[in-house]
Amino acid sequence: MRRVVAAAALMVSACASGVPVERQTVVSGSRFDAVQGEAAFVVRTFLPEEAGERREVIGARCEVVSSLYTAALVTPSRLVVPNFGPQSPEIGVDCTADELAGSGTARIVTQWREAPGYWGSPWGFYRPYAWGWYGGAGYPVSDYPDLVVVMRPGATVGQ
Repeated sequence: MRRVVAAAALMVSACASGVPVERQTVVSGSRFDAVQGEAAFVVRTFLPEEAGERREVIGARCEVVSSLYTAALVTPSRLVVPNFGPQSPEIGVDCTADELAGSGTARIVTQWREAPGYWGSPWGFYRPYAWGWYGGAGYPVSDYPDLVVVMRPGATVGQ
């Protein structure tokens, strides 16, 4: 009974966006040569959805592991990691809270963005065959999506 009460204390009813994120864990990229900045994403833990209601698990302890670094955080938390562009490693997260456990992974997503430009004629006057979008070359942007870890009672990390 005490475990059920403790688990209930960890859970909060949450809407689709969850509770506000107040914690942040930063993994320094200073020891790496190929860092292209930082990537930030939110890690949250939820119980399996029942009857359309999501219940967030607050205070789950998580271990973050990639091929280049490790970290620890408490959910919900914003995780800031070194960004290596499209070569960024997959990130594994293993979370536990009392008898609840769950795991998840995050992979880098790279999308092409267009440079600022304008719609019109390159000559500044009307030529029907010359109208179009004129701007610079596109550039890639790499980032991790937010990660939701589903927690299950009696599960072991890795399930």
